[in-house]
Amino acid sequence: MLHKLPTELLCVVLKHLCYDDLDELHKISGLEPIVRHHLLRHYRFHYQVSSLLRIFESSCETEERRDNIANQLLDLICHAVEKCPKYDHRNKFSDLLNILETTVVKRILAHDIMPHVEDEYALLCLDIRYKYLHQPSIRVLHDPKYRRRSTKYPLAPFLPREYTWVWRRQCANAADSLYNSKRNKLLMAPVKDKDRRQSRIRFARFFGQLFKVTSLYLESNLDGTFEECVREALVIGDVESLLVMCAAAERPVDVMHMCMMVNMAAEQLWTYLETFDDWLATNPTPEQRARIELNEQAQQQRQQNMQEELPPPEWLLPDRYKVADDTKLRLTVRGKKGSLIFNSKCVCQVELTCSFVLTTIS
Repeated sequence: MLHKLPTELLCVVLKHLCYDDLDELHKISGLEPIVRHHLLRHYRFHYQVSSLLRIFESSCETEERRDNIANQLLDLICHAVEKCPKYDHRNKFSDLLNILETTVVKRILAHDIMPHVEDEYALLCLDIRYKYLHQPSIRVLHDPKYRRRSTKYPLAPFLPREYTWVWRRQCANAADSLYNSKRNKLLMAPVKDKDRRQSRIRFARFFGQLFKVTSLYLESNLDGTFEECVREALVIGDVESLLVMCAAAERPVDVMHMCMMVNMAAEQLWTYLETFDDWLATNPTPEQRARIELNEQAQQQRQQNMQEELPPPEWLLPDRYKVADDTKLRLTVRGKKGSLIFNSKCVCQVELTCSFVLTTIS
């Protein structure tokens, strides 16, 4: 229907669409010229990044080709940043890098991606990170004071902390799928759940390889560390993604150590909460004092309105920090029930439950 509209009216319609919708319309042959012109005018960087990634997926898996694509992606960002005023370099670089990172993860989760491309994407992201860290001319565009700045919270492309929210969402989806399959007593998951599982496994393999340390300080005192992601998967119960991530990151799987991490996190939380009142009474910070006043006002308002108190947040519930016995059982490898093999190709084969039969992940 859209290709029957006049060009002027079609351009008005395209202005109200986001890039993802325009990218889908670009695949229609009749609309391709007009949509491409609109993309180059309003979403040039998005279009150039997506085009390079499509070329990367269709090209041969060679180190030379991967190195060439990595250089082109960094050149796109640097050329766009250099055109901006110097005081805006850091924000512009961060915005463009965020677009690149978001586009990559969308391709990893897409259903039309070719098999085993997630490994090539991980190598591409590590190449971009390596080039960024070892070329001062690129780093200075992102952070002019990077030589004098504290390295506690470094800036670099494709750090695992940028994708931690995706990891949490994928683990939650896996837990929901497993719960639904048990409730319906189905031996095979529906086609939709199967596609979700494949995309989840692809992301786990990609995500695990990003934990390769390319600098001495990248994983010190940061959000999104490997241990944090392990705790998230354990608490939710997504054993399959956890094992795939560990295999891709070449980390050992110690069931008791993993469960101990969750118990220690719970103990630290409750120790902090027990001493929290003492800290507030003796020397509260200005932020804590303002928060106390807001809570008192909210409590008075609730008493006046006779409203029921809201339940505590999820992170404060005791059950949040309990690893289910079912999770431990599925992690423990015994005899014919499952085997975990670590090698250069990160092959992982696990059978989770009788209602959720897994195939070999290669």
